[in-house]
Amino acid sequence: MRRFRFSLALAAALLAPALHAQAPGAQPPKITVCPSAATLDELIEAIDAAVSGPGNQDRTCFRGLFTPDARLIPIRIAADGTATPHILTVQDWIDAVAKRGSAVFYERQVKVSAESWDHMAHLWSTYETRTTPDGKPPEGKVIDRGINSIQAISDGKQWHIIQIVWQAQTPANPVPEKYLP
Repeated sequence: MRRFRFSLALAAALLAPALHAQAPGAQPPKITVCPSAATLDELIEAIDAAVSGPGNQDRTCFRGLFTPDARLIPIRIAADGTATPHILTVQDWIDAVAKRGSAVFYERQVKVSAESWDHMAHLWSTYETRTTPDGKPPEGKVIDRGINSIQAISDGKQWHIIQIVWQAQTPANPVPEKYLP
């Protein structure tokens, strides 16, 4: 009997915080509603929404777009023209972007072509990036432009990214006209 009372007291002590009402004035937990990625067009919109904004923003929606073992691979071009992939996990990318702090960044896919069959898709998209000091979506000058190669899989309800490989244009190698809007 003593063992039963001890177990009951221990359970009550462990569960008490969860059973109490929320303290007055406390904020309810934030519920994140992420954009749908049920279609490839929605996937592109969801990528733009999840990438854009302050560097240190909540990345719940960004994470939700990817398979657990997804990779993000920017191609770096050295001064001598040598191309090298820099392979990142989703968390690596989030950590790198968070270093921007509250600086705001916007990316928008301006031209996309898609090839798909059954549950797999390849998206070839031209992106533009912009930044603004006031945090509002910019309409002005394009800061950077490049090409994304996105591989995705559908679980029958949503598209999920397996991998994104991208390369930014350089003055010596701008995005070709055929990939511009």
